[in-house]
Amino acid sequence: MAGDCAGPGGEQPSRCLYRSAFPSTGLVSDCRTDHDCRVGYYYGDPEKPVWLAPPVDLPTLPKPDVIWRAATFAEIRFACGAACHVSYFFEAKRRRLSPPRNQVLDVDLRRLLVAQEDGRDLAVRQIFSGREVARITRDWTSGPSLANALTEIHFDPDGRLTFTWLKGKDRTAVTERVSVPSIPR
Repeated sequence: MAGDCAGPGGEQPSRCLYRSAFPSTGLVSDCRTDHDCRVGYYYGDPEKPVWLAPPVDLPTLPKPDVIWRAATFAEIRFACGAACHVSYFFEAKRRRLSPPRNQVLDVDLRRLLVAQEDGRDLAVRQIFSGREVARITRDWTSGPSLANALTEIHFDPDGRLTFTWLKGKDRTAVTERVSVPSIPR
């Protein structure tokens, strides 16, 4: 979602507000350029945000892609390379911010779970604690990342995870629907 922005962006400074449906609450980005930003969340005064700490391997934050997955729940996604992204999750009502989550593929908002690429595995974790609730390993087709082997992935309303993947050297498409617990075993 595009924010309410002032300034040209690109190689010039810009400041954007991303408002939630919760009164006086949202996200703000303050950018020197689109590749050098401070990003934070605010309650009340957007001039006094709590700034996000960049992940260890990302010295500065680029301009975010803010996805409001619900009226008061946002994914703040940052590009970190050609096939790389890192996400933070902001829950306005409960005033919570998740630690950074790498390679998020889909979100189960009802159960607060994320499906993530984790090496050559597909991991499902709780958004805020990071506890793993499921790990899926298959004979994925080879490639630099698991994302190259997945053609579709989404959480279903009943809590199951449906994904279509390419199997082995033949790249045969396989669709699976698996049950995923909400809590670690």
